[in-house]
Amino acid sequence: MQNEFTIDSKEEALEFINKHGFVTLFPIKGKNFPNLYQATKGDREEKFSTAWEWADELSVNQRQIYYGKLIHGQVTLISMEMLPYFYKLYKKFKFTGAAEKILDFIKQNGATSTEDLRKELGLTGKDKKNEFVKALDTLQMAFAIAVVSKGKPPRHTHTWNLIENWVPKELIRKAESLSEEVAKTKIVTKMLENYVISKPQEAEAFLKLIL
Repeated sequence: MQNEFTIDSKEEALEFINKHGFVTLFPIKGKNFPNLYQATKGDREEKFSTAWEWADELSVNQRQIYYGKLIHGQVTLISMEMLPYFYKLYKKFKFTGAAEKILDFIKQNGATSTEDLRKELGLTGKDKKNEFVKALDTLQMAFAIAVVSKGKPPRHTHTWNLIENWVPKELIRKAESLSEEVAKTKIVTKMLENYVISKPQEAEAFLKLIL
């Protein structure tokens, strides 16, 4: 799978993601799933920093892949070819609590940083951190928001916007033209090609984890 070759450049990282269709940034414990970290050349520290750098560059800066929390709650890198199928299958529109507040704020005010969202919505402080992070994860897994910029080290502050303002319009139109069954079949087929599963029936349990 990811050990077929050792990635040594951003271009090879893009090739790896496009070949597999969707990969996680880091390994999923107990799961045989392609991830950029293990496929990247170097020692642990080098692999960690390089994989992050390539993921940010290819998604936030170049928009050649989609980057967001999805599979098993992990950062997932999705090729533009596969993005409409995930969008169709996992897109949700209704939310409650902090997730609803965050989405409404972004709709009204446009792209907003993590720091400003917490401040404006009264979700600052350690006691509110988990609630805020969970809400962001919920919105990412529902393809409601996307990271549109990332600050420089050491803070790495994310800026968020509606995913429809980040994804190319033609991909949104393609997603809307698909049926859920077609989207699911496409994703399952990719899982079989990537040897994540050995038969289609095994996809049900895996897909339920990310629905």
